[in-house]
Amino acid sequence: MTPLAAVLACGLALGVGAPLALERLPRLERWPQLAAYLWLAATGGALGALVLAGVLLVVPTGGLAVDVAMLLRTCVMALRDAHASPGGAPGALAGLALLALVPAGLAAGAVAAGVRARRATRLHRDLLALAGRPAPALPGVTVLDHAAPLAYCLAGRSGPVVLSTATLARLDPQQLAAVLAHERAHQSGRHHALVLAAEVLRTGFCWLPAARAGRAAVGRLVELAADDAAARARGRAQVADALARLGAVPTPAPGVGLGVGGVSVGERVGRLATPAAPGGTGALLTGVLVVAVPLAAEVLALAGPLVRVAGVPVCPLG
Repeated sequence: MTPLAAVLACGLALGVGAPLALERLPRLERWPQLAAYLWLAATGGALGALVLAGVLLVVPTGGLAVDVAMLLRTCVMALRDAHASPGGAPGALAGLALLALVPAGLAAGAVAAGVRARRATRLHRDLLALAGRPAPALPGVTVLDHAAPLAYCLAGRSGPVVLSTATLARLDPQQLAAVLAHERAHQSGRHHALVLAAEVLRTGFCWLPAARAGRAAVGRLVELAADDAAARARGRAQVADALARLGAVPTPAPGVGLGVGGVSVGERVGRLATPAAPGGTGALLTGVLVVAVPLAAEVLALAGPLVRVAGVPVCPLG
């Protein structure tokens, strides 16, 4: 298999195969934050494969290195032969298109998702400044007069946690402490950044299965990670009770915030109420290998020709 074919196969494995495999590893949810990183790594690796494929298509047709010196001519020709990629103008144009695709998609996704998130956050902070009030007994908490149970936080370690009066009325002090632990876990774990990264990838590369499925997966996994952090701090029963009370009237958090009742409340209550089954490291190892092996294969596919050329006496790599 040529390096180009190997890189494209790795990209296909990460962009299409990895999402299918990760979705079939439910026990990977024992490590939800790590699982979220695996989803992002799968998408990033698939995009990296496109960049490497572009390099492999462009390098064999470029004359820049050939003209540096006669000493390098043999080395460049050896690299061309080792890469064995399609040459000529069509190969170069295809390579340039691939090289432009990834940064263009990242730029478009970052601008669209980033500007949207920044604008929504600014408007929501303005709203909270007008309609919210601080809770004297709860530092860092903003209270909204609202009949629906709301509990969510804005980005940043010092960002406000927003509770509605209905939430305060529904929860006893221990359950309220569990909800606050959940929201603070979002902030300390930088879950907003993970969700924004997944949104950037989905916006810029909506044609890539890993990017599409990754956004929903990351949004769900950060909620599980916050549940686990709150359970370690306040106990699984308290977190489950708080979720059940708030989830009786499902009220999603605003798009700028991560809310305790935002994703699959019933499933999360069941997860907290059921003791974690022993084991599960096999699922973790499988998930890591599903992503790490194609990533490593990409690097080896690119490095293999360099290693072979290093044995050519006239090549400076040797």
